[in-house]
Amino acid sequence: MLLSTHTANLEQLADRIAECGFCIIDNFLDDTSASALAHEARSLKQTAAMNEAGIGREHLAINKSIRGDSIYWLNETGATEAQQSYFKQMEDLRLTLNRQLYLGLFGLECHLAIYPTGAFYKRHLDCFATQSSNKPQRKISCIVYLNHEWRDEDGGKLRLYLNETDELNQEKSIDVSPLAGRAVVFLSDTFYHEVLPASKERISLTGWFFTRA
Repeated sequence: MLLSTHTANLEQLADRIAECGFCIIDNFLDDTSASALAHEARSLKQTAAMNEAGIGREHLAINKSIRGDSIYWLNETGATEAQQSYFKQMEDLRLTLNRQLYLGLFGLECHLAIYPTGAFYKRHLDCFATQSSNKPQRKISCIVYLNHEWRDEDGGKLRLYLNETDELNQEKSIDVSPLAGRAVVFLSDTFYHEVLPASKERISLTGWFFTRA
């Protein structure tokens, strides 16, 4: 399921989403943009501009036993050069998914996230079927990682549950290392996932495309 932007394009990513519901793509962001965004995230954390991430439908409840990251919501207004590169790549992705899969994606929300050493995010869905039909619905999740010189033993992997079982009726999942520039794209209401603890600080940028109410 792994693609690279050196050999694959967004049309192939869309094909994988249509076939499997998820896709992993390396070099989604170039190294310069990934490095700049990681620096911005650390600066935001140091200046206390980030907030502890919440849970629940309004993301207001703080519960460190479920989620331990701090986040900063991005806005295209006043975006830095690195953020503009990210927004452009996401707009290209949105247009491609709409053109090939007729998803009707129209909006994006996104945030930078920093997980301190040992922090995690327990298994969850990004969108629930019972979510109010009067509000826009999250349809596609796209997690981009910003961690340079990340080793396998550093942990912090994304565990994505595949909605399948093996011959022993055990649930299948894959673990994805949070390497800089790598993106994981999947259907928001279909794939449970979790963030495993890491032995050092872990940085990511997560975006969600919406469909209309």
